[in-house]
Amino acid sequence: MGSNRRYPREPPPDNRRRHCWVLGTAYERGPWPGLILEWRRSNSDDWMARVVYVPNPKEAKSVEAWFAAGLLRPLDPSRVPQGQVDFR
Repeated sequence: MGSNRRYPREPPPDNRRRHCWVLGTAYERGPWPGLILEWRRSNSDDWMARVVYVPNPKEAKSVEAWFAAGLLRPLDPSRVPQGQVDFR
C-alpha cells in the first residue's frame, strides 16, 4: 500500500519530546518516567510509542514496551508526581 498524498497523515503527538510519563500498564498503575524511542501507527491507525521506562526506581531494571499515545504524558519538570524522582 502506498501513501495517500491527498490526505497526509498527521505526525505523532509532539514527536520532538522524548521524555514522558507512562500512566499505566494492563497490570499496574503508574506514573513511571520513560523515554520514547520511536512512534508507529497501529492497525487501527492510532499512534503507538515504543518506550523504555523504570517501573521501580529502587531496582536496577528497565522495561521496554509499546504504549498507546493516550497512556503517555509529556514530562513537565515543574510537576513531578509525588514519590517520583525529578530527572531534570
